[in-house]
Amino acid sequence: MKEAPDSAISEWVTGFVGECSFFDDVMSLLASDFFMPVSMSLILLFFWFGTRDPIKRKNYQYGVMCAAASLGIANLVVHLSNMVFEFDPWLRPFDVHDSAAYAAKEIFYTPHDPSFPANAAASTFGAAFGMLLYNRKASIPLFVIAIVYSFSRVYAGVHYPIDMLGGLGIGLGTALFSYGLMRFLWQIPAVAHWIGKKFYLA
Repeated sequence: MKEAPDSAISEWVTGFVGECSFFDDVMSLLASDFFMPVSMSLILLFFWFGTRDPIKRKNYQYGVMCAAASLGIANLVVHLSNMVFEFDPWLRPFDVHDSAAYAAKEIFYTPHDPSFPANAAASTFGAAFGMLLYNRKASIPLFVIAIVYSFSRVYAGVHYPIDMLGGLGIGLGTALFSYGLMRFLWQIPAVAHWIGKKFYLA
């Protein structure tokens, strides 16, 4: 295997690890497997129940359904890429640069699955683009999470920027696919929304 084409950028970014312990602690929290995904889930939950206006409420809820579908499909695409096709074009940063190895040790850990495409970016950008297709304003906090989450993984020395761009592309593709599927099979989200309303969940 070889280095990623933007390997030098990763080496430069991870070179800042250790300069400020407080910033490193913050990035360790942001890069974790739980903090940002849980934060995104809570935001989606807020948009599902967050307004009493019936028109806005339905718009938000369809956006949440599209975001959830896109996120799930993005995870599946990355899983198939990694596990089925065994697509692994280059070594992870911590296997190439000393600064990235130090960053992974201090900030995160050393995953052994393929670096490209980045699942963290695919899932979060998938959700953000899914919401964007229904409500631009509501998608803003989701894009903030996706961008910060992606940068934190680069800072932690486990991904290259190009891994994140690959994940972003998958997220965009799955969002468009989910949006088109929801419009083509409109009865399914409509019935799901109707059932949710019957049980005071929508």
